[in-house]
Amino acid sequence: MVDDGVDDGPSPDGGPFPGGGPFPGGDPARGGGPGTVATWLDGLLADVRLGPKAARVRQVLTTQPAFCSYATAAEVAARAGVDRATVIRFAQSAGYPGWPRFRAGIRTVDLARGFDPGRPPGAGGGLLAAAFARDARNLRELERTFDFETARTVVDAVRAARRTVVVASGTDAVAASALAVAAAAQGFPLVYEDRGGPHLAGALAGLGAGDCVVAWSFWRHYRQTVAALRVARSAGVVTCVITDSRHSPAAYEAAHVLVVPAEGVGGVQSMTVATSVAYGLLAELTATGPARDRPAAERVLGVGAELDLFAEDYPGNDERGGAAPSGKGGAGPETTPDER
Repeated sequence: MVDDGVDDGPSPDGGPFPGGGPFPGGDPARGGGPGTVATWLDGLLADVRLGPKAARVRQVLTTQPAFCSYATAAEVAARAGVDRATVIRFAQSAGYPGWPRFRAGIRTVDLARGFDPGRPPGAGGGLLAAAFARDARNLRELERTFDFETARTVVDAVRAARRTVVVASGTDAVAASALAVAAAAQGFPLVYEDRGGPHLAGALAGLGAGDCVVAWSFWRHYRQTVAALRVARSAGVVTCVITDSRHSPAAYEAAHVLVVPAEGVGGVQSMTVATSVAYGLLAELTATGPARDRPAAERVLGVGAELDLFAEDYPGNDERGGAAPSGKGGAGPETTPDER
């Protein structure tokens, strides 16, 4: 990995922060000083007025601190949609000689929160505990930064649409399928497309004004998801995206953008927060839907029953402590002893 920018070495006491000391204002791990990269940057940049490009850099630093802790200036610039020089100037405006020292500061602040993949938090917790802690932190960040107004706009667009196509690929589909399958089961005219290629082309070809596309796209962004938004937008379709950066390729192609944190541990993105957003959108959609949606949902359930989709529930043991009845194919007998 090639570093970017100048670096005049560590501070006199070995800390990564300008002015000496490991943490200006106290150690965040002990409750003092900057508790997150966002609050740390707020302190460093209190007297700095950020331009639009610098604001993009700040957003990436605060929403993806684990990535930025080890990335080059060029890699951060790519995620922010700016050039490498902008990232280096941002570091210098925060009081650092260049990106390497600034990156070390980000890493120190972020890892002080207890999310170092190399140091498993908690006795016996290991990376499982680190993953749970990261997801919990992401959810707290979501509560603070989520754009609820835009979320309601997305819900209104889906509710008003003649037809909605939900688009995603790879692990992005984890959250997308949660919304798509559940909303379709509630009777909304919504289809889910994660296969790409001719299947995606066919789903998009019939869309026009009055329809909606909801895409889920996180770094690294799939070309077909971005292209689907572009095709839909050119056809007059309302385009919405759930993504991890307001400056992602998918965000540039959408009319309505919801940004959610997706950082995990060990270099793996987490779809926990995105899935939470999916269920939140679904709750808003179904709770405020018109009465006509209920018959549609009942029809979906009726068809499911006719297809015999759902297995019957049987307890592991009956109330008298005996084994649960078993019958042909493991489905249980048609009658219980009491009924006979």
